[in-house]
Amino acid sequence: MLIVTGGLGRVATVLRPVLPPDTRLVDARPGAEHLELSDPDQAAEAVRDADAVLHLAANPSPGQDRATAWRANVDVTEVLLRACGDRVPRIVLASSVHATGWYHGAGEELISPEWTPRPCCAYGDSKVAVEDLGRRHAERHGVSVVCLRLGSTGYPLLERRYASMQLFDDDARALVLAALTADVRFGVYFGVSANTPARWDTANARTDLGYEPVGDSAVLDVPEDGPYPFPGCRMFG
Repeated sequence: MLIVTGGLGRVATVLRPVLPPDTRLVDARPGAEHLELSDPDQAAEAVRDADAVLHLAANPSPGQDRATAWRANVDVTEVLLRACGDRVPRIVLASSVHATGWYHGAGEELISPEWTPRPCCAYGDSKVAVEDLGRRHAERHGVSVVCLRLGSTGYPLLERRYASMQLFDDDARALVLAALTADVRFGVYFGVSANTPARWDTANARTDLGYEPVGDSAVLDVPEDGPYPFPGCRMFG
């Protein structure tokens, strides 16, 4: 059985058409199994009978402060992973391109997932911490943990500045299904489409996961940049 946290959120809404029929959706909002993942007992209930966990629950705002990001993203993930222990053999954690956002404006070389993380904001910093939790969990329990540094998922592309980050719906579905089935002990992968010009290197996702993105934001008629709405994030501001 697949458990999806944040099961009513923006990313999960994109993915739901291709998820198995017996998938359990966990979310704090009405319409899913309502469990508080920061509570160890409720987190244990959330992953009961799980063969795999897709952890999407998070506060995704690039403008949030560190305390908010840590509480919503890092602390919850730590509790959830502890609940999974060695009983859940496969975990996919939603990370973000913001984990390496500081590199975005520096040159034209593709940003590699192998580079030292350089987050552009508190949100990106929290996702670096989530990846570290995932790595340690995989090493400690011998299970598979895949971290997906997702770009703009479930958002319409409204400004050209975000074009390199775009993850089209079909590509998002293909990427997550690949992550849920790939023979990987631990890995970190960028989740973006085949956008031109590209900024994020998806070579290891193609090799390890078999991910073959097809969407390209270059074909869209998109306005030029407007005011950046997230003053706490340095990727574009």
